[in-house]
Amino acid sequence: MRKILLTLFIFVGYFGYSQGVTTSSLNGRIIDNNKEPLLGANIVALHTPSGTQYGAITDFNGFYRIPNMRVGGPYQITITYVGFEDILLNDVYLQLGDSERISREMSEIASALDAVIITTGRNSIFDANQTGSNTNVSTREINTLPSITRSIADFVRKTPEAQVSENGAIALGGQNNRYNAIYIDGAVSNDVFGLAASGTNGGQTGVSPISLDAIESFQINLAPFDVRQSGFAGGSINAITRAGTNNEEGSAYYFFRNQNLAGLTPTGINEEEREKLSDFTAKTFGARLGGSIIKDKLFYFINYERQEDQTPQPFDISNYRGDSNQADLDALRQGLISRFGYDPGGFDQNTRELNSDKIIARIDWKINDKNSIILKNSYVESENIGPSQSGNTTINFFNGGVSFPSVTNSTTLEWNTTNGSNMSNNLVLGYTTVKDDRNPLGNPFPRVRIDDGSGNIFLGSEPFSTANLLEQQLFTITNNFEYYAGRHKFTLGANVELFDVKNVFFGINFGEYRYESLSDFSDVLAGMDVEPSTYVRNYSLLGGSGDNSLGAAEFRYNQYGVYIQDDIDINDRFKLTLGMRIDIPTFEDGLENVDFNTRTVALLEDAGKDLQGARVGKPIESQIHYSPRVGFNWDVHGDKTTQIRGGLGVFTSRIPLVWPGGTYNNNGVSQTGVNQNNLGQPAFFRADPFDQYVRPGQEPGSGATGGNIDIFAPGFKLPQVMKYNFAVDQKLPFAGLIA
Repeated sequence: MRKILLTLFIFVGYFGYSQGVTTSSLNGRIIDNNKEPLLGANIVALHTPSGTQYGAITDFNGFYRIPNMRVGGPYQITITYVGFEDILLNDVYLQLGDSERISREMSEIASALDAVIITTGRNSIFDANQTGSNTNVSTREINTLPSITRSIADFVRKTPEAQVSENGAIALGGQNNRYNAIYIDGAVSNDVFGLAASGTNGGQTGVSPISLDAIESFQINLAPFDVRQSGFAGGSINAITRAGTNNEEGSAYYFFRNQNLAGLTPTGINEEEREKLSDFTAKTFGARLGGSIIKDKLFYFINYERQEDQTPQPFDISNYRGDSNQADLDALRQGLISRFGYDPGGFDQNTRELNSDKIIARIDWKINDKNSIILKNSYVESENIGPSQSGNTTINFFNGGVSFPSVTNSTTLEWNTTNGSNMSNNLVLGYTTVKDDRNPLGNPFPRVRIDDGSGNIFLGSEPFSTANLLEQQLFTITNNFEYYAGRHKFTLGANVELFDVKNVFFGINFGEYRYESLSDFSDVLAGMDVEPSTYVRNYSLLGGSGDNSLGAAEFRYNQYGVYIQDDIDINDRFKLTLGMRIDIPTFEDGLENVDFNTRTVALLEDAGKDLQGARVGKPIESQIHYSPRVGFNWDVHGDKTTQIRGGLGVFTSRIPLVWPGGTYNNNGVSQTGVNQNNLGQPAFFRADPFDQYVRPGQEPGSGATGGNIDIFAPGFKLPQVMKYNFAVDQKLPFAGLIA
């Protein structure tokens, strides 16, 4: 049985996902008055809010390391050694992902006057692990800094290299937001498919993936030369949630905004041109509670948050430049109801709504001094009701908008363990499901566009919501093994990311008709056959319609990685980090297109086109990606007044899976399109969205081919960037520092 468990442990250890760091650590060196190392000095770190205790013993060279510690504090650090005066340090705080260095010189009892008690301050800049560019955001800053959107994006602005756009997209280091990595408690939380502007799961609805009140702290990294951190070319955002303590603690909150609590419109150069915003309401309320189930051993934390936003989009028909008036548009609506039983809705208010519920629950179990377990579940459900606003040249009926529900459920299990004073392990399992189901508002109906003089009238189902469903499953395993030997800390890890994606997307699946005048469409409502000026539709060659269309892009993408790192304390003032990471992405086979792979490829190659062996249905062949890194930190005087740090390394990013996903969707056998020119007959109006026209010879289920084709040549590479960093940090004699 032990052999089976050992084999399983080794297997898990070599397939661990570890880009998201969730803990902190403590390290240093203990010496005596003669600068000689003390072997066997005892270091105990007590997390006072929870009573959690960590410990280590110095080695032959006087070094100690305490890994996998809770982030934050305050900690009380006690250093003891037989025959020497105890050292007590209060108010020690640990930053996420950092290793606080505390080295001390101990005095023999005969020469010591009193117990040494030290109160430390918080300074995340002067840290031996600081090599690259990063920003830490603490609980205090989350609670005190202003935030309008109550999202992580508001605090990312603390990073000088960050730019946050109006739609919430975060650009780090000048890179596209899709080249960022976002982790919550070590689990991947960014939109790996790549459709959300914010780059987060559920972001297409406009909701944040986590309540700010549930966050303990987070870190923004642009160039961390730690090989454990990867998956980005821009930067990473790494957040951890709050945990319970021995004190029962909670909060309740209510935030409200409307047009009276907002500024004037930002448009216009002159102050006189600025206007009061249109009516809107934005409400966010929630509560959290944390405490202990068993003192010093078992803790709980739970948070709930509700968001309700309403943004009316008023429209004055007197500003419309088209030929139709209020009576004409009312008659159009009534005609649709009478003739087809379809109500397009109104057009003069079209209020947008965003509603969401967020729930996080977490259990922390301190099994013993060597083992602890964290179990967390996060559930986010949101819906965005998004009708288009009518304007001076456009009439948009309400049910021509979008209903966008989204559900994200994420579960993580973390196990931290230590073995003696020279080995530790961190294991994180994560499973996340995401369902984004974009739908048209109202009952299904073909899209209709009516030319109306200098304006246009739109009604019917929004064309790109008629067959639009994205389901994602992500399974990750995290394992970091660390071994300490004197001045060296060796990190050995490996990772696997398993992505399972289903993307249904057939734009304009219900058909779109365009008429040259309201009079023409009024004749349609009267039962006449009127040929539209244009007709267009996309559909599945395999059958079905709407979200039930066959031929969705269903594929699996896996990414494997191994890495090794050595953190070397050259001396008490200079630290050197050397690491190497290897990542290998793999894709599965898609649907084969025999006609293209035989007849069309031959014609293209005869014409001098080199496809480099690329074929439809053939898996994307990728390269091995190497990411060497080196970083250093030099405390010039040994007193944390002058620090020189920097590094150089390669970073391998993920890519939005929507890009390679095109090879599984645009394969020439799954979908095609029809329009007025290739239909071969007049496209008289059909009100049934599930009984629309198909192209002759390309009927669903006929085995016909058609549509666009995407293929990848062998040797595909993920985006890689070389980053370097050099910085000097200097404490000023009066106060503060300059970097």
